Amino acid sequence: MERTYVNFCNYLMTKKNTSANTLASYQRDLRQLMVYLQSNNIHSWAAVSDEDLKQYFASLRKADKSEATISRSMSTMRCFYKYLVSKKVVAASPMAGIKGVKTEAKLPEVLTNEEVDLLLWQPDILTMKGIRDKAMLEVLYASGIRVSELLSLKVSDVNLDVGYLMMNHHEDNERIIPIYTLAVQALRNYLSESRPQLLNNPKENTLFLNATGQPMTRQGFWKLVKYYTAAAKIEKDITPKTLRHSFATHLLENGADINMVKDMMGHSSITSTKVYAKLLKNKYLSTYENCHPRAVKAGE
Repeated sequence: MERTYVNFCNYLMTKKNTSANTLASYQRDLRQLMVYLQSNNIHSWAAVSDEDLKQYFASLRKADKSEATISRSMSTMRCFYKYLVSKKVVAASPMAGIKGVKTEAKLPEVLTNEEVDLLLWQPDILTMKGIRDKAMLEVLYASGIRVSELLSLKVSDVNLDVGYLMMNHHEDNERIIPIYTLAVQALRNYLSESRPQLLNNPKENTLFLNATGQPMTRQGFWKLVKYYTAAAKIEKDITPKTLRHSFATHLLENGADINMVKDMMGHSSITSTKVYAKLLKNKYLSTYENCHPRAVKAGE
């Protein structure tokens, strides 16, 4: 069981380009299941039945796990068993007959256009650090890429003459993402004025570097986003992912085709992208109810 588990995790990292947070979630869910199975004298993935899994999920409920946690665990198991079937470790998935938990999806937090402008103007572009931070924030909002993708960008992934990023160009899920002129200019400034001063190792090809010349970490970038959020006096709980959510929402709000947004964000399913369409629907409904004179009168 352990070897198959490790192989699956390697598959997620190397073939599916799974983010660090998602990978950690999969590992946690599978480890918990393995402990449960082994405590019930089940030591082979092929020996796991649908009834075993139903009892496992029942044990999670008995332990007062939330429906969202159980739903996530079910999603992990479906993905894992799909992999096992593809590798012929099992003949069929025992998850096939198990119905998922119906949970109300929490809509993502997004920024208004004004809040985005306010946040992006916070870095002091007269300083080396501010030039870098400005470039990172602009690129994240311009492209909608994941934070893990932003931090793994190489200098060679950027084409400033045409104005685009090349993502995963060594993988099957390659995608080319255009970036607007202000982001291109911020990157030019960073590459010419800031990065050369940060660079310690001439062979380092990672695009964004920290003060010691090492690749910027998730924790480092999270801290700078929090710093600029506080400086901008924005009261929303902004994380690096908020800019990704805002990118998608603002594109759809201005008429972008949802399938193009899906491709730029690297979603494997249109279902993930439709969350932003639902967010807009709720926004328009709220605006209508609060602003249309007849709707306002009806609510009085």
